[in-house]
Amino acid sequence: MNAKEKIYYLIREFKKGNYDINTFCDEITNVYNLELKSKDLNELEKKHLSELIIFTSRYSPYENDLKIPNAFFSDSQVRRKVDEIIEKLNIF
Repeated sequence: MNAKEKIYYLIREFKKGNYDINTFCDEITNVYNLELKSKDLNELEKKHLSELIIFTSRYSPYENDLKIPNAFFSDSQVRRKVDEIIEKLNIF
């Protein structure tokens, strides 16, 4: 499985409930940053997946973190972004 396939797999499995949010955010951020090559994505994927990674790399479960303006994203914000990405990229 290549990096792009891993990202799509992680998104699908997270949506199905097979990954908790901490694991999902860690895994997808690592695959995107460490394994994925820009040439492996089309322009639409680049745009939307880069947006998703901003959310997953800045996810925090801690209320004190979430009080800091424009610093971290909550569980619900990450989930909404995942839903948006699924729709935009027609994943499933």
